[in-house]
Amino acid sequence: MVSEGRRWPWQRRPAVEPVARPVVAPGTPAGTWAETRLFPAEALLPMPDPSLQDQVGPPGVFQDVGLTTMGRLNMAGLRPEHDVLDVGCGVGRTARYLCDYLVPEARYEGFDIMESLIEWCRNEITPRFPNFRFIFLPVYNSAYLPDPSLPSAAELTFPYPNESFDFVFAHSVFTHLSPAASANYLREIRRVLRPGGISYSTWFLFRDTPSGNPSPLVAGMTLDGSGDFALHDPAVPDTAVGYREEIVRRFHTDAGLAIADPIHPGFTKLQDVVVAHRRGRTAG
Repeated sequence: MVSEGRRWPWQRRPAVEPVARPVVAPGTPAGTWAETRLFPAEALLPMPDPSLQDQVGPPGVFQDVGLTTMGRLNMAGLRPEHDVLDVGCGVGRTARYLCDYLVPEARYEGFDIMESLIEWCRNEITPRFPNFRFIFLPVYNSAYLPDPSLPSAAELTFPYPNESFDFVFAHSVFTHLSPAASANYLREIRRVLRPGGISYSTWFLFRDTPSGNPSPLVAGMTLDGSGDFALHDPAVPDTAVGYREEIVRRFHTDAGLAIADPIHPGFTKLQDVVVAHRRGRTAG
């Protein structure tokens, strides 16, 4: 459970109230605005309560982030027939749009360390889209699940067979992981990807020092003594983590993932996107 009273980086300014949106009723007559919606199925899903949205970002930009992510995933090579793994799926912010994008024969799997978010997805998305499955997978995280009795993210094995996905994405996951956990997650992503499969991940990256980054959040981070990463809150290190680009490149190489340059910068508001492809086959 998230600690009460915690102030996330995105809560430094007042949250924008979500705007009411029209509801698409089944059997809407042809010629109405619903006919031209790019994501008609998404409009049939209820919106998560703001208290759930607040665990993955400010409620006011919940849909904006989901739609922006969909565009970036598409440009990274996501296709409707792909079997997809969503690492840190949250409350289905991206999954709700993938319900329209992926063909019914494609498989979607998502996991998250927050049980309430997974319960919402299981109750609201899976009954409508049976090819979408969600797993609660608790691991220790100093910001989101600070229970020291839980397994370490640095030793987590994803609960999926080798070479079982065409596309794996992790949006706003590595921005909350330690270096050891990040390296492990990339190894696991490589393991579950099919040869030639695509890895999409977002990061807070910097070149020399965080202070030179255009993102105010990254620029305000405290550089670790190693110089490899920086923290928004050293007392709660997983609140937000930034990485030197050189280290992230090394993590990918060591995991057997080939980065497709260039890395796409997030500038002032978005996170940086790293797209990579899996090399070789899994031994055995």
